[in-house]
Amino acid sequence: MKTLQMQHEITAELERRSGVKGLKLIRLKGYSPSWDLGGTRETALDEAKERELRDTVTAMQDEFDIA
Repeated sequence: MKTLQMQHEITAELERRSGVKGLKLIRLKGYSPSWDLGGTRETALDEAKERELRDTVTAMQDEFDIA
């Protein structure tokens, strides 16, 4: 069963797991995966690190539901 959390709580968990600050989760209704990343990263990420970050977001969608 997925844990129901507020969007800012999930964003904080994502920042903790990824080590990247300045993230914002955007919920896209009607799309799968339904979360996308926004915000301005404190430091620019290379393409591989950005892909890894998106993979983390996708994996977290299996754990959490946005309240």
